Amino acid sequence: MAIFNQTHSTQDYPTTAVTIIATGNRFIGDIEVSGQLQVDGAMEGSICAQDTMTVGAKGQVNGCVKGQLVQIAGRFEGEMWCQDLTIFPGGLVSGKVHCQQMVIEPGGSFLGHRDEIAAQGHDDYSQLEPTSVLLEPIEV
Repeated sequence: MAIFNQTHSTQDYPTTAVTIIATGNRFIGDIEVSGQLQVDGAMEGSICAQDTMTVGAKGQVNGCVKGQLVQIAGRFEGEMWCQDLTIFPGGLVSGKVHCQQMVIEPGGSFLGHRDEIAAQGHDDYSQLEPTSVLLEPIEV
């Protein structure tokens, strides 16, 4: 019985909001996400994620991305600023990447240019100025 009488503050269990663009959905425009972003559908535009941004195996992103940790298992085309980038097997990143650390797992692909950001580079990626990058529309 004692377990049901215990109370916990929200500080005991930190949570971040997760925004999901599900398979079959398409989002066109600019978005700022205070938590995590999971893209399993298609997105075109500018994305600013303060936490982790993941492009799932069937996800496609075309545009400008700013975030702390970016994980690509699907397709990304455009320009990206992030602390860490991981490209998973089957993932494709095409364009210009500005990051501190980049990992390409076997089966992942990177086509483009990478600029390394110093470790003390940018703590707040939302302050970086995006370049307007919209490439050819994504086929869904």
